[in-house]
Amino acid sequence: MFLKGPWEVRRLDRDEPSRRVVLPASWQAIFDGSSCDRAEFRRTFNQPTNLESHEQVWIVFQGVRGRAWVNINRQSLGEINPDDTTAEFEITPHLALHNELVVQLTFEVDRSPDQPGGLWGPVALEIRS
Repeated sequence: MFLKGPWEVRRLDRDEPSRRVVLPASWQAIFDGSSCDRAEFRRTFNQPTNLESHEQVWIVFQGVRGRAWVNINRQSLGEINPDDTTAEFEITPHLALHNELVVQLTFEVDRSPDQPGGLWGPVALEIRS
């Protein structure tokens, strides 16, 4: 299941309200080429239904650029290294009926102006046996 949107995004370097975006979208497109370097991406979703005891739920980032800290339901899942463009985390033990995924991401536009930044690829839930 792709987590396209709506996502709530807010800059962490300015006191601005959050706004809704549909992902995937590059950092440059979301922030209109500005030099914003820190942002928070927030998305709610419901627990997948009909999970069997042997199945696990993973959050998969298929295109990410920057350093990111990933949380679900206020519990840390880990960090995404700036050299990685993909990442995945098992979330099964952290799932609730209603869930909130939060990604705090730092991306330096000036260092990679010609490469998409942020959550530029799909973010998805995968059920694995």
